[in-house]
Amino acid sequence: MIMSFIHNFNNNNPKFLKNLLGAFPSLTHRELLMCMYLKINYSSIEISKLMNISKSSVDSYRHRVRKKMKLKRSESLISHLNKF
Repeated sequence: MIMSFIHNFNNNNPKFLKNLLGAFPSLTHRELLMCMYLKINYSSIEISKLMNISKSSVDSYRHRVRKKMKLKRSESLISHLNKF
């Protein structure tokens, strides 16, 4: 299921992962998956179900991604992801 999601996502957003990894090479596989879900506006609850993790784990992933991207509290992670 995840592989088909990644395949479909890449077909619709062909440069997203390449550009994101170019800017932030330290993102892990799970963090990249989280970014992909956020890019297409999935909620934290939907992401938690898809990744089979708790909502608090989703929040932790979001926090780690924001930290790696050096985003300020006032900056939206989703808006930032939409630039890629």
